[in-house]
Amino acid sequence: MADVKIRSAGAIGYRDRMVNVRVVAAESASWSWWRRGALAAPAAGDPNARVVPGALVLAAALAFAAAVGAQVPGGAPPPAGKQAPAAAAPAAAALAPMPTDFADRAAWQSDEIGVGVQLRFRWFERLYAGPQSLTIVEVEPKAAVRYDVVAPGVRTKTSAMGAQNGALAAINGGFFAIESTGLSTGLLRIDGALVVPAKPAQASIGIGDDQRLRVATRPEGDWPEVQDALGAGPMLLRAGAIVDHGARQRGIRHPRSAIGVGKDGSVVWLTADGRTDNAKGLAHEETAAILQALGCVDAVNLDGGGSTTLWVAGRGVVNYPCDNKKYDHAGERAVANAVLLRAPAVVVVDDAQATLRGDGWQRATVAGGKGVVGAGYARWSAKAGTSAAAGETPSAAFAAELPFAGTWRAMAWLPVDSEVAAGPWRVVVGADGAVREVAGQRGEWVEVARVEVGAERKAMVQLGGVAGRAVVVDAVRWVEVR
Repeated sequence: MADVKIRSAGAIGYRDRMVNVRVVAAESASWSWWRRGALAAPAAGDPNARVVPGALVLAAALAFAAAVGAQVPGGAPPPAGKQAPAAAAPAAAALAPMPTDFADRAAWQSDEIGVGVQLRFRWFERLYAGPQSLTIVEVEPKAAVRYDVVAPGVRTKTSAMGAQNGALAAINGGFFAIESTGLSTGLLRIDGALVVPAKPAQASIGIGDDQRLRVATRPEGDWPEVQDALGAGPMLLRAGAIVDHGARQRGIRHPRSAIGVGKDGSVVWLTADGRTDNAKGLAHEETAAILQALGCVDAVNLDGGGSTTLWVAGRGVVNYPCDNKKYDHAGERAVANAVLLRAPAVVVVDDAQATLRGDGWQRATVAGGKGVVGAGYARWSAKAGTSAAAGETPSAAFAAELPFAGTWRAMAWLPVDSEVAAGPWRVVVGADGAVREVAGQRGEWVEVARVEVGAERKAMVQLGGVAGRAVVVDAVRWVEVR
């Protein structure tokens, strides 16, 4: 779309994305948090905001642990109707210890949603002040991803911004004038054009030409070194240390959205649900401690409360937004802006989800109790049984509903410790597709087919065996080709 000259306030299309063109003065616009009277935080960069040394946090945490008690790790869905216990604000700079396996990704419910991108969820019966519901999107350091900031010019749901822009994932962004214009009130820069200047010392995220996501406190005005920028705040982590926001903030807990970056370039998007019996919500320093435990060294708080939303293509809203006052996925609020993540999408289908055809299939457990996705794999051999009909080869059908139309690679996994000398796979694409043989490689993803997926976004590949040879299947990984 060509550049547009405009003489009045409103919204324009700029490089196929809608952006605000009305600049709301910082001193006349109210942040959505402040309008709700939920916070009385010092501004990002306030000289009264202090950095808490890691040793001090650890010492205080150990002293405080006996009074608070150990946190109970979760992972399973919370029991219905469980009440969130009330808790007093802890002493200054004191944080209760986390579960010892908090940072162990194996303790989280995890799914690969993109090349180098994981979606993780975990529920805790008690973490800090009560039950907590945490959802993260985690991006590996060298993943080929792209980030964008979008601001449609009118309040729009985060899910709609993600879907309309073809993103893999989206998280709600910065603050906005919730009771007036609905437009962004902090730093907003899109495709190299400043839309709204930063407030003085505003904690912000920036995205450069190299697509590296940066977190920094910005002076008033522009951030010309980056292409996209979004102001929010306050800072949660700075150079690996938790930023202290004062005693009052330690007793203020709400749903939180935040973005953190690791020293190695990894990125974590975090949503912490709240305002329900199943999710208490977090204070700023608790949010910072979680991101620190996940490996972040710098982190910024985004708009939270009823705005907190995390969306993934093909799955919808994956956290539990609270604007409907329920612990479900339907309570999403329309907001002013969002941060988008683009990457080749991935959908993994485990053998437990496959349709096994023919008699004699058995489930086997991988050494260590875990397959590439589930607990093990499926295998068939002539000794175990016969096929369903004379002359029919046993097969496993892996069907998937994919988030996007286009070209996809179907890749299959052969377990490393399979005790059966498996033959090559007899691969059939779709219900009546052509047949080809592909040899598996133990412990590696092997491409077995390329599939053109239409608007219905459904695909299927069947893995069968050749005469007289065993069949072993573990999972099929669908990878979008971009």
